[in-house]
Amino acid sequence: MKSIIKTMGPLVLIMALMMAFSNTAKGSGASEKSCKLTVYYQNGDPADYVTVTAATRHGQHDYKTDDKGRVTLTWEYSDITHLYVKGDKYEVDYRDGGNYTLTLKKKHKYD
Repeated sequence: MKSIIKTMGPLVLIMALMMAFSNTAKGSGASEKSCKLTVYYQNGDPADYVTVTAATRHGQHDYKTDDKGRVTLTWEYSDITHLYVKGDKYEVDYRDGGNYTLTLKKKHKYD
């Protein structure tokens, strides 16, 4: 009986530590954030099916707009500071829960 307790003790401790660290990573402010963005060309047409690359201090991620130029951007940690669309860079300050519009430097989708 004592040998079983001696064997199980370290296993229980290891499992408890694993559970504690996995919950801490998610509970330490690393929750997913999001905002809604609508992208337009200068002529007012929605920028449909274009790739929007969102950059934060921790990396970047690509998204695709829908047929009305809308996209939901999601990220963790710091806010979105830059967007890259159709070869152009846009400095932005997008925060969790916001609704934003972006007018591209391109006049229409054929630029």
